[in-house]
Amino acid sequence: MRARYASCPGLRWAVMDIRALAFPDASFDVVLEKGTLDVLMVEETDPWDVSPQAAAAMHRVLTEVSRVLRPGGCFISITFAQPHFRKPHYAQEAFGWSLRHAACGDGDAGAFHYFLYVMRKGQPLEPRDAALGRRLHQPPPPPAPPPPPAPPDDDEDYLLAIQL
Repeated sequence: MRARYASCPGLRWAVMDIRALAFPDASFDVVLEKGTLDVLMVEETDPWDVSPQAAAAMHRVLTEVSRVLRPGGCFISITFAQPHFRKPHYAQEAFGWSLRHAACGDGDAGAFHYFLYVMRKGQPLEPRDAALGRRLHQPPPPPAPPPPPAPPDDDEDYLLAIQL
């Protein structure tokens, strides 16, 4: 990329671990992420129940993004991850940002949509989003008990035994 955009003297290229950015605090007005966070979730088998390791990695990266954003700065994340899977990770009060999202696509029912998430540093989370963020850290509910066994159907009074 550096060679491809050599004609743009204002661009600087840096390679580093997103979990430990070498930039000073409050050094960016905008952080743009496209697919980087998706990589942290690629091995997850259940997007409704993310592993503690993936949740911790996501939290670490988002903590770094929040740290390098200036007050009033904007974090923009572009992903195929739907809001019910991604918003709980973004909606952490510790990051100190608000959260909005929009679906983007051509509108066809069968088309893939991607999602644009915009977080603004220094603005509060909506209460509903804050509740989503808190739910991320709660253990999943226990499984539902099995249904009661069905009555045997070889009884000739089977239909009469049905309680309506």
